[in-house]
Amino acid sequence: MTGAAKDKRIDALNRSGGFNRVNGIVILDWQDGMALLRVDLTADHLNPLGLVHGGLYNSMLDVALAMCGSFRPEPDDLYPGLTLSLTTQYLSAMRLDDGFATARARRIGAGRSLFFAEGEIMAPNDRLVASASGVFKPGRPPSA
Repeated sequence: MTGAAKDKRIDALNRSGGFNRVNGIVILDWQDGMALLRVDLTADHLNPLGLVHGGLYNSMLDVALAMCGSFRPEPDDLYPGLTLSLTTQYLSAMRLDDGFATARARRIGAGRSLFFAEGEIMAPNDRLVASASGVFKPGRPPSA
């Protein structure tokens, strides 16, 4: 699908197991204030109507928006933020033959302990599929 990311920490996250791996979510780029993800669509992403399930869009947006305000420069590890609120709008449907979906997210504001983000899911032809906005806590290492 895609080559190695410029940031080796992103490569490590893409190789790890868990939710992103199971759902095919691949981090393409993660920088201060932005995140970019991609999912190559498979039959497992379809609902009974043969359309890509809205839960995939929501999951992609949740991951991307939680990431975009939590970037840390090297040598720190990368930790996505925690979602406090996420509002999603579904705008058009995708089918398996669309091939892939891309999520773009950007931080639009921040305070001392929270940040605000918005983003969208795009089809390969730049058709807007879904959008979301939310409130997040920045990521930090898990407690010991």
